Amino acid sequence: MNEFLRKKWEMADLADDYIFNKLMLDYDICLEVLRRILPDLHIKKIKLPNNQQEFAVAPDAKAVRFDIYTTDEQGNHYDIEMQVADHHNIAKRIRYYQTASSMETYDKGQPYEQADDSYVIFFCNFDPFQLGQQRYVLHKHIDEIPKQIIEDGQTDILFDVPSLRHDVDPKVQAFLDMIAQREVEATDPLVVKLKERIAVVKRNRKWRSEYVRRSVYEMDQEMREKKIREGERKIRDGKREILEGKREIKEGQDRLKEKEQLIQEREQKLHEN
Repeated sequence: MNEFLRKKWEMADLADDYIFNKLMLDYDICLEVLRRILPDLHIKKIKLPNNQQEFAVAPDAKAVRFDIYTTDEQGNHYDIEMQVADHHNIAKRIRYYQTASSMETYDKGQPYEQADDSYVIFFCNFDPFQLGQQRYVLHKHIDEIPKQIIEDGQTDILFDVPSLRHDVDPKVQAFLDMIAQREVEATDPLVVKLKERIAVVKRNRKWRSEYVRRSVYEMDQEMREKKIREGERKIRDGKREILEGKREIKEGQDRLKEKEQLIQEREQKLHEN
């Protein structure tokens, strides 16, 4: 197990959500990634990225934990996520993340039109909507007038990291290539910074220990969930067998009644003769 975890740590890269998280905590990296994704915003500075910030829209509501959360000097809010596995719930997951993020954009007593804008950005290790796009930018629109975008201040941006379409800006493509472990231009300042940061993360013993503990916990959780699923399957199979047994008993009882009825009919005929 120790050898497995050691190799897992050594092989972990940007596509690993833990490593991605630690890299994006770097102020310069986070700022540059946002600038490349949203060049029209002309972002000059951001608050120090917050790691694993948790929000809940209500005391009894499901809490959401953002991978990376920050704001810029204009008040725009950014949630940046690495999504490794496809749980087939990306649309509703984004909706909840936006809801939680939006709660931060409305100050008490502030007019609605002055609310800050919020951006939820997902780097997916799969095609999030199975439509073949490399990048998906989501806004609300009017069904009867699809081109009419509703300016509500919310923007969702999703990237299919493994995609080879190369439909995005070259600077964004370089970052996606780094995540996907493809060849990248070694002179790109962000690429240089990312490689340096990865080396720093890998040398950090505290983070390595945390990664190992988290990996063990995730494996335990996976094993526990597997056992639960196996138990649920056995219960379903048991119920199916019980129903099948009841059906067979019912069929046997019906056949027995039919035989008894035939015997009674024969005895009645003999008695009549």
